[in-house]
Amino acid sequence: MEDSEIISLLWERSESALDEIIHRYGRMLKSFARRILPTPQDAEECINDALLDIWNTIPPKRPETIASYAAMLTRRRAVDRLRRLTAKKRGGGVYLVALDELEDCIPGGTEFDEDAENLREALNSFLASLTDEDRALFIGRYFALESIESLAENSHVTKNTINIRLTRIRKKLRLWLEERSIFI
Repeated sequence: MEDSEIISLLWERSESALDEIIHRYGRMLKSFARRILPTPQDAEECINDALLDIWNTIPPKRPETIASYAAMLTRRRAVDRLRRLTAKKRGGGVYLVALDELEDCIPGGTEFDEDAENLREALNSFLASLTDEDRALFIGRYFALESIESLAENSHVTKNTINIRLTRIRKKLRLWLEERSIFI
């Protein structure tokens, strides 16, 4: 079944669309959630919440692909859940550090509004402007929430090199967003 068919089923309010999403993308969603959350149970709840978000937002939204939309919602739910789980602890862990790195560029918030849509478009154009290596590094760190160590190992460079490249990418992002008067 194609994504367009799944979206059509969601527009028709057919629960079989959710079953199809789990069948096609469940492993990917679980992988995203497990990278962020400490337990399989937390990841499972997060995926269920993301499926509810899909059900509640389609319609009126009509995403281009279910995979990226479901991944975005799962990641958002997982990060929110991690923040709640670590709210009482200082430092929070690797994942919150990665998100805090972007705080100077992109303020928090999870609402589906005009600002979020403008930010999405600006981020897509920013990512398209990066080299393949920098794009993979940015997505690996700030979407997949990989550790600096993992990125360095996969790129066959030092952690310091990764930190420097990420700092430069964040500066470019901040300038990109300032030029477009987004969140600045």
